[in-house]
Amino acid sequence: MLVHINSSDEKKLLQRLISGEETAFADVYTCYAPLLISYAAARLSSLEEARDIIQDLFVYLWDERKYLNINTSLRSYLFAAARYRIIDHIRQQLTRREYAAWAKKLIERVAADMEEEIAIKYLHHTLEHAIEDLPSRTQEIYRLSRYRHLAVKEIARELGLSEQTVKNQLTTALSYLRLSWDKLTLLLLTWLFL
Repeated sequence: MLVHINSSDEKKLLQRLISGEETAFADVYTCYAPLLISYAAARLSSLEEARDIIQDLFVYLWDERKYLNINTSLRSYLFAAARYRIIDHIRQQLTRREYAAWAKKLIERVAADMEEEIAIKYLHHTLEHAIEDLPSRTQEIYRLSRYRHLAVKEIARELGLSEQTVKNQLTTALSYLRLSWDKLTLLLLTWLFL
């Protein structure tokens, strides 16, 4: 088992590795893996991530041994390869975190939009029920005013009523709906904050 390799031994070891000697690979792993794992762990959030990255690096080293073209020392090559893998890993983690944060915001916004839509539908439905509780002539006047946006004078002309009667009916409708609305608002606030 090798603990330290000088440059001439490293070149021989590299040649043995390239030719496929498993003992050469074991020696490279024994000598460099602990150093590389420490190097990676110092730059990552967990020792497990560091081990995984260095393990992948050594798998790559063995799989691609026939095609290795190392112009520097094996040690320099392994540390440079580890550095690039660490950078890629951090980049992927940031991308995942950014995506997760974006997805969380989107889900929260969709949920908020859905709650808002439900609340609006509920309010509209409740308002319609409150309008239906009004006398039929008052309902008609209210709907002409609020839904068709007719002025008091136009409603009076269309229904053959005096303008004062239309005003009185609108006042009655609005007073009743305001009272209903106050009760509804209290219920809605209770529902939202429970």
